[in-house]
This record gives sequence, structure tokens and C-alpha cells, in this order.
Amino acid sequence: MLERLAAQTRTPRAVLVVDNGGTLDEAALASMPLADRTELVSRPDNPGYGAAVNEARERIGDDALLVLTHDAVFGPELAERLLEALDGDAGIGAAAPVLHYAAEPERVFSGGGRLTRGGRAAHWPRPLSESPYPVDWVDGAIVMYRRAALDAIDWIAEHYFLYFEDVDTGWRMARADLKTVVVPGAVAHQQPGEHPMYLGVRNMTLFARTAGIPGPRFLGALVLRVGREGLGRLRRGRPAAFGEAWRGWRDGRAGSSGRPPSDD
Repeated sequence: MLERLAAQTRTPRAVLVVDNGGTLDEAALASMPLADRTELVSRPDNPGYGAAVNEARERIGDDALLVLTHDAVFGPELAERLLEALDGDAGIGAAAPVLHYAAEPERVFSGGGRLTRGGRAAHWPRPLSESPYPVDWVDGAIVMYRRAALDAIDWIAEHYFLYFEDVDTGWRMARADLKTVVVPGAVAHQQPGEHPMYLGVRNMTLFARTAGIPGPRFLGALVLRVGREGLGRLRRGRPAAFGEAWRGWRDGRAGSSGRPPSDD
């Protein structure tokens, strides 16, 4: 990751490595690229994605923030392309590349995200335009935020722990009159993992409460999601996990948040 950042045509002024596993140390980073501007934050308690991103809140000035997960793969012009989009339109709060599967480099994983009125989130399977275009949300694996935009929405929600923060962020950006865009000229790769059914359903339920989605509309969207995911699991020879879905809905309705129970 640091090698890819060091090769950028617009190199970062500062790098923050948030280690949610607590396995890195300063000595290890000292021999890596950009060591002179890299700070390590060790969080062995693993507070989740949102808390990790928010570690940058007190550590950056008015610069843009490029968020990258550990397995992100990208070329040397990524930062420059995303910065061009932000610089070209003051109304853009977040910009992201078209994401391809790391294991299948020619196949698009996300051309941005869409959000239904019932609260179901999905990825566009292809770019929607050759020029930067607005979407409801972008995948949190690789995204650049305008600092002022993050301040306007009070940064990333931490209560989800993992999954749906990116949807929530795009939703709140829109309510602050800030656009979330995909930049087709920027391409990156990442290999998405399968969402645990419990977290996916719980966090979708928590988001529905935040967004004020009417109960019947939300339940219809939830049943559709659980049904499709459950059938997909069965086709791959895995349990449908409908019990996990029920527990996720129950806990989301109760307002449970943060790190999930160990048995989930």
C-alpha cells in the first residue's frame, strides 16, 4: 500500500496507518516507503471501519482525505484523478474510482452505489458515464473525501462497526447538499468479501431508523435482500443464514450497534 502511495503523481502530505489488529509497530514502518510522513495508530480493540477513518479527524488540516482499505490496488494517477474531480466542482463531497475485482481485473465490481426507497443498497455493475457522475453512495474501500464535507456531516458514523457506513455517508452527504461521484477515469481494484448476514441485516435496520424509512417499505426491501442473499448462499453450498438475518433484524430494531456478538 505504501509503495503504491509513494508512486502517486500527487503524493500525500501525510499518511495515517490505522492498525485495527494491533500487530504493526513503528520499527516495521520505518523501513517502508513514505516513512518520513507516516504515523501509526494501533487499535487492537478493533473499533471498526468508521472509527478507523475518524482517527484522521484531528490529524489533517483542510486537505482532502483518501481512504484506502489494506487490500486496495490502484495505479499512480488515482489521487490526481480524484483530486481533479473535487477541484472541478465545490459541490462534490466524495469521489471514488470505478472498482474492479482484484481476482478478475477486467470485471467491474462497483460503478457506484444506488439506494432504494426501502433502504436496500446495491452496486451499479458498470460505469454509468464516461465523465464523473453522481451516485447515492460509493464503496468505502477506496474513496476521497473533501475535509469540509466530512465536517459538514460530522464524519463517518461509528455505530455500524462494519458495512453500511458508506451508504449512510452518501445519504448524509446528499442531505448536506453535497454530491458523491464516481470518476470513470480513475480505476482501482479490490476483492470484496461476503457480508455476514447478521451485520448486513442489523446495519440495514439501523440505517432505516436513521433515515426514517416507513416500516412496510423497509420490510419489503429487507425480505427481498435476505431472500436473494440466502438463495445465493444455498447455490454456493452454504447455509442460507436466515437465523442470522432474524437476529440482525431483532438487534437492529432494539438499537444494538458496534461490534457484533462473537457468535455472529
